[in-house]
Amino acid sequence: MRYAPLVFALGLLALAGCNKNETGGEKADKKDDDTPGVHLKAEEIEGLGLTKAPAASVTYLPGVSGYGVVTALDTIAQADADLVTAQAAATQSEAASARARSLATGPEAAISQEQAQVAQAKAAADQAALALARRKADAAFGLNPPWRDAASRSRIMAALGNGRAVLVRATFPLGSLGPGVPRSLSVTPLDSPGTSLTARQIWDAPADPAVPGRSFYLLLDNGSSGAHLAQGQRVAVTAPTGTAMSGILIPASALVLSASQSWAYVETKPGTFLRVPVDISKPLPGGYFQPAGGPIKAGQAIVTSGAGLLLARETNPSTEPEE
Repeated sequence: MRYAPLVFALGLLALAGCNKNETGGEKADKKDDDTPGVHLKAEEIEGLGLTKAPAASVTYLPGVSGYGVVTALDTIAQADADLVTAQAAATQSEAASARARSLATGPEAAISQEQAQVAQAKAAADQAALALARRKADAAFGLNPPWRDAASRSRIMAALGNGRAVLVRATFPLGSLGPGVPRSLSVTPLDSPGTSLTARQIWDAPADPAVPGRSFYLLLDNGSSGAHLAQGQRVAVTAPTGTAMSGILIPASALVLSASQSWAYVETKPGTFLRVPVDISKPLPGGYFQPAGGPIKAGQAIVTSGAGLLLARETNPSTEPEE
């Protein structure tokens, strides 16, 4: 019986230790619960199929968006062939007219004045046909295309013919651009938003009767920057209008919509995912630009797949798996 007090004391110490451990655990749990965001264990992350990617640093250049179409090669070839044919005919008939005038003069004229007049009429008709072909080309491709001389025409038409270059007709909304021709335009295929081409040979195009706005023609190298444009392909065209800004790219696959606001989930620490608002007013190929200094930092992990499941877990805790 003399050991009873000792056993009783040891029991009290053990009970106190258990209570202390439980209190510490409760405090730890409470501390985790107070941390903003959704808390998941490693097996829960795997079960939800979440994928993450680091926020990439990008540069955003403010601009005006337009719509473009790659001009079909047969349209270019036909207009060029008509003009070249008219030029050749005019050159030949003018030479024939000059020769006829020479042969029809003097006392020993080899041909009659009537024959000379026929040659002159033919030359005048061919000159009129050449003027018409030029007006048709101007109506189709504008007044200042880069193929005004024979050498540049031959070089550019060869590049267009073998696909090394393409001609794009771009149209921008009325009043969206100032006067003058943009120094450069960015062309992005609609089916490949991650790639783009830069056009620097730009000139005014006749107004598009089907789409109100201001139109330009763009001659650009095809296949550079990983993009290859096909005849008749639709493209997005952007004209820069401001100063470049640094920031990050939020992938489009990371966005979820809640309460009329776009959000993305970032991992603030292992297993903790915080929902942050995303501004979608500055689209980029593959996602949306967020200026530097915002809640998401470059290199921070963004949930790119399964964000909707996180939103459901956050807004409806009953969806959490039972212990």
